[in-house]
Amino acid sequence: MKDIIIIGAGALGEEIAWLIEEINDYRKEWNLLGFLDDYAFDKKDTVLGYKVLGKSTDIDAYPDAYFTIAYGSPNLRRKTVENINKESINWATLISPTVRVHHSNKIGKGVIIGRYTDLTINCEIDDFVMLNIHVVLGHKVKVGKYSIISPNVTVNGEGIIGEACQVGANSFIKNIVLGDNVTVGASSCVVKDVESDHVVVGVPAKIIKSGRPNKSISRDDQ
Repeated sequence: MKDIIIIGAGALGEEIAWLIEEINDYRKEWNLLGFLDDYAFDKKDTVLGYKVLGKSTDIDAYPDAYFTIAYGSPNLRRKTVENINKESINWATLISPTVRVHHSNKIGKGVIIGRYTDLTINCEIDDFVMLNIHVVLGHKVKVGKYSIISPNVTVNGEGIIGEACQVGANSFIKNIVLGDNVTVGASSCVVKDVESDHVVVGVPAKIIKSGRPNKSISRDDQ
């Protein structure tokens, strides 16, 4: 079994710990050592019985371990990777055994795919993407680095999601293009291309804010 450490000890970190347990129930693969957390607002010694080992600056103490990022903000995911800035890091790709993935799909490093998600054919999932539970991606969908797709989202075939996008739960994305740093509000229906650095909400989705999403760090990012 390979040692693994989760970066981020909040609620999402707990969910990823559960995902690792689920993978091990199917096939013994990971030995979860615990968590590293830079943004712990409450002092924690353990999470779900696993140790909080320190901060991401302590990553060098575990040269042979694999790592996964459990922050629910695309910008914070990107910032964490950039701050670590080490090519030698082993980034784990975690895929629930309940996921259906055709062999034609390309999946990058550090990707997390939650239970009961379906990837059809010829999809491209770039590094550090998170696909939450019950996500459906049609044929030839592309998802850029650091993007997060929330539960129960459907992306039609040939849809393109740019880098560091966040798609809210229960949304539908037609076969259109989302630029980089786009936020889609929950339960939205996106039927037209969205340029980079916009927030869209509604049915059909309309722009409600322009400019880069808020980069502030809060408990909600964990």
